[in-house]
Amino acid sequence: MSQSELDEHLGYLRDERKLDAYRRALAEVVRPGDIVLDLGAGSGLLGYLALEAGAGRVIAVDAGDIIAFAEGLAAANGYADRVEHRRKMSTTLVLEQPVDVVVGDQIGGLVHDAGVLGFYADAKARLAAPDARFVPARFTLHLVPVADAEGLPMVTGWQDGGATGLDLSVGADHAHNTEWRVQAGERFTPLGPPQQVAAIDATDDGPIRADASVTIDTPGRLAGWLGFFRAQMSPSVTLTNDPWAPERFDRWCNLLPTAFAAEVAPGDRLDVHLDVRPRLDITTWDTVLSRDGEAVSSAHQSTFYGTFLTRRSAERRVDSRPVPTPQHADLAREVLHLADGQRSVQQMVAALAPAAGDRFVDERHLRAFVQTVLAASDG
Repeated sequence: MSQSELDEHLGYLRDERKLDAYRRALAEVVRPGDIVLDLGAGSGLLGYLALEAGAGRVIAVDAGDIIAFAEGLAAANGYADRVEHRRKMSTTLVLEQPVDVVVGDQIGGLVHDAGVLGFYADAKARLAAPDARFVPARFTLHLVPVADAEGLPMVTGWQDGGATGLDLSVGADHAHNTEWRVQAGERFTPLGPPQQVAAIDATDDGPIRADASVTIDTPGRLAGWLGFFRAQMSPSVTLTNDPWAPERFDRWCNLLPTAFAAEVAPGDRLDVHLDVRPRLDITTWDTVLSRDGEAVSSAHQSTFYGTFLTRRSAERRVDSRPVPTPQHADLAREVLHLADGQRSVQQMVAALAPAAGDRFVDERHLRAFVQTVLAASDG
């Protein structure tokens, strides 16, 4: 294990609010003798809490070397005979009998970005009993426009070359189209009230589409949309990373920056359209700033545009997704087949559209994919 892994998992073990929520939720959900599947088990802590709650057996799954550490921890604490450790991705796991409870902590700042939806959807389809219980069970997603006390350095740092003397502005394009993990703390100031934009089951990895409108009530320089969640762990237990909630636990939030810089004032209105595709790991957000009923600034942004994508990574990216689905690599190969020197990019996009289905957010994403594959093949 590396220093970062030790620090990360020690932090999990000392997060009292998270531990309390999982302990109470599992006590409410687990029935005597249940088989519990612990996804991304890490140190195995959640499995031990399930055993405390009455589970008969735990199957702890993790693809990392930490599974050996978990085996030692289980033995040292008297759990070795009731925990079965599997070193693999849960999406390649095969079980002899379905499990009764699935528990995990692969929850990102805006839920989707750590993989929980894909892993849980796969577990529901292949590994769990029809009446299995999931912890967490459901999520609500929230967005709030914010100002950044630090001036959004991960974006503005690319706007001049500094000591290098280089033009680094191409980096700003990628930075504006990145979904940033941030520790909110006192760094961000809400410019209006948070909006719940979606409510989803933990096993639903389909597209998440949402619209929200916020009237600004605090003046400031708009940095972007800060995203957080509230998890329904069990019928009576919730857990949140809301940075302004006194009961929040230690989990990052997601920042979706806005590509335009603007000072906003009370009475201004911000509209956002959010489109998240968990299976593709793509988040798209459209923002419109209106003043006195007139739109004054707007931006269309997507993590697809922020990705450093070459031909090789286009073929690998989908292969690493948690849920087995049709591959982007098939489309990349088809692009190269269609690139005969006779067809335009738009003709190739039209030819690919039926096979692409809903794998891209819109035609612009598909066109960008075609252009990226073509550019990589030329190199």
